[in-house]
Amino acid sequence: MDLPPLSDEQLALVVASAQSPANLYSTLSDYETEACLLSTKDGKQAELLSLYYSTFFFSHLLTDQIREARLSTKRMPQNLLQSDPSLQNCLNLLRAVWQRKYEQVYTILRELPWPEPLKPIVQSYDAHFQEKTLKELSRAYEAIRPAAAATYLGLDPASAQEGDPATMQKFIACGWTWDEKTGLLHPKPIIEDSQNDAQLYNELSEVMALVGNRRT
Repeated sequence: MDLPPLSDEQLALVVASAQSPANLYSTLSDYETEACLLSTKDGKQAELLSLYYSTFFFSHLLTDQIREARLSTKRMPQNLLQSDPSLQNCLNLLRAVWQRKYEQVYTILRELPWPEPLKPIVQSYDAHFQEKTLKELSRAYEAIRPAAAATYLGLDPASAQEGDPATMQKFIACGWTWDEKTGLLHPKPIIEDSQNDAQLYNELSEVMALVGNRRT
């Protein structure tokens, strides 16, 4: 069945109705050929292309296709990529994710200007990145200093290092233990379960609340 023509309204509907990141990625992939036919010289079409390619880019990240996200930037109209603020933000984010610069990732997601229609998916990736990092920490460390853990998870390192109760509770809520004598956190390994993409997509906002969606 043919898809409805790509438009701002249709793109918003695709994002709102996607049952999972994988579903969103699949649908946006089907629109890529049509997007290639739009002109960047037409102001309205250029705005649509910016929103489409930015959304498509985040659908790659939400499905952990980092290499493919990198390749997708090569298929974008290069004149638009070099001049559009949102796509420039995407490029900066890609570099930070690729190089595992955790603080920079959170700064880009939370402090750079993003257009209103894109903000929900930006926030979803913030939550996804935190959750993924939390699982990586739980497997990689038997003990870790609170400031380091906070940096990885986008929390305030100074508050964590001082043992701020509200900050420490966010770690404890994840099953970690806090040894006040040694000043170390002991992560609890998080076992991957059989949750499907749809459940994960619906629970991203809960993850944000769990590990803190903003530094204070």
